[in-house]
Amino acid sequence: MKAMKLTLTAIMSTSLLYAQNYPKSKTATLAGDDVDAMELRSIVVENWEEEPWVAFADPLPPESTVEVKIVKGRPQNLAFDKANNNSLGLRFQFIYPGYNVVTLLPPATKKVRRYAGQLDENNKPKYYETPGIELPGKVKAISVWVLGRGNNYTLEGWIEDWKGDTHVLNFGSLDFIGWRPLTVKIPESIPQDITSYPATKTLVFKRFVIRSTKHTTTEKVVLFFDSLKVLTDMYDLFFDGADMDFDEQDRQEKLAVKKYATQLKQKSATDVTDNNK
Repeated sequence: MKAMKLTLTAIMSTSLLYAQNYPKSKTATLAGDDVDAMELRSIVVENWEEEPWVAFADPLPPESTVEVKIVKGRPQNLAFDKANNNSLGLRFQFIYPGYNVVTLLPPATKKVRRYAGQLDENNKPKYYETPGIELPGKVKAISVWVLGRGNNYTLEGWIEDWKGDTHVLNFGSLDFIGWRPLTVKIPESIPQDITSYPATKTLVFKRFVIRSTKHTTTEKVVLFFDSLKVLTDMYDLFFDGADMDFDEQDRQEKLAVKKYATQLKQKSATDVTDNNK
């Protein structure tokens, strides 16, 4: 509980910092200073209730073994969420010490549709699908609950911006015992918007990477993950004419991000209602 309070305090401090230093929008509208408004929300984007992620080790078998599955259990701090009953379990072991890595990838069913920034053979906008979990809004921080057993490994989160560039975020050491929330801030240098409308360009969570250190032994490692969450700005820019569409494609492109964000917000509201019954 103490760790959670410290984490929440850090997130609140981060929120205030961003609220004070949030850069002015370059999109001129009749809304004036309202363009700088923020709507910060904490949203769970993955709770590992049904479908496990995919895990693989480097070096490959027979120099390693790795297993992953959905298991019963959750942190006591998340007991208020009656919809959260399961977690993601990971077990692995390497034969030799050294540069050992385990990667956790979202399942193939989780994909994000992206604009390729070019035209196809019919002079239509070209799109592609990238595996991963779309992170709604303009993300300020990412957190995940991890149950460790005192093994000397580190945890990274890889995200992809709208340009297709990958950024590695360091959640820190996994050398602890018990459930602990690990949080990482999103650097301002990672692009999440443009100066035209629609301005928001979402990030995609691509993978977790678990790395050994120079102090890591070859003992069997067991880890559990729960509640991958973002602290994000869901503010939706509106101005006179924002609802005008050139065609159906134009309408769908504008609504894509908003629709996804609305679904997540509705799910969060439903979970809260169910928990209060």
